[in-house]
Amino acid sequence: MDEKARFRAFVGIVVTVLVVGALFVILFANAGVDNWATLMSAVIIVSMAAIALIVARMKLKELKSGIPSQDERTRAIRMRAGYLAFYLSLYFVFGMSFFHAILEDNQISSLPTSEWLMIYVAAMGSIFLVMNAYLTRKSVLR
Repeated sequence: MDEKARFRAFVGIVVTVLVVGALFVILFANAGVDNWATLMSAVIIVSMAAIALIVARMKLKELKSGIPSQDERTRAIRMRAGYLAFYLSLYFVFGMSFFHAILEDNQISSLPTSEWLMIYVAAMGSIFLVMNAYLTRKSVLR
């Protein structure tokens, strides 16, 4: 798949996700189910749109310049960062599940499980970003 087709596919996926998310926010806002969930959904949709806009502008700029968006080094670094982040995330979630079980047994935490899962996913994404930044800066491929 060439770069232009990949860019069009990226834009199509982003538009689809944002439209479905906006419909979700509108439907639940009209139903009056939970204002907190509706507000957080709207914040997530707006942040996804902002990130998608930044990424699309960068990709479009790279596409116009004729320079490939990823070379072999970048792919290797991202793959290494991905699997290292995956392993670290597994250990993180394993450890946090014990912590969560202790909190539930002692009835200390009032956070529902869904919010804990969002925290876990955010931590996993942060671990990947840290690993990617470290490997890019140090250029460690082995």
